[in-house]
Amino acid sequence: MSEITNGEIRDVIALALSRVPGVNIYRFPPEDIAAPAVFVAGFTIRPLSFDGYRETSADLTVMVSHRHVDQLAFLDAMLDSEGSSSIVAAIDNAASPDVNLRVNTIGNYREVTIADVPYYAADITVEVLT
Repeated sequence: MSEITNGEIRDVIALALSRVPGVNIYRFPPEDIAAPAVFVAGFTIRPLSFDGYRETSADLTVMVSHRHVDQLAFLDAMLDSEGSSSIVAAIDNAASPDVNLRVNTIGNYREVTIADVPYYAADITVEVLT
């Protein structure tokens, strides 16, 4: 195990997601958003020892336009385990010398409003192995 900062974890996740064409990536929850998009909503950190080692889970939010219900089909494709639009595949196939990412959970479909604009959204929880 190695120590890694939250900022470095955000960078590794953003790099992995950059392989998905047409998706806007935000390292932090945005004040305004251009869909389709994914952002790192935050972390759950469990300290394991006094040496700084920890287990980390990253919470991602995936969003598409609320213009038409057919956007939910695109959200589904982004959450599928394979395909060119798959965020899940991009995360699971990420290659980094110091950090491994693994999708842990997918779900919580809902409507979300950012800057008075409605979106369809879902969550992905990513286990971060360092």
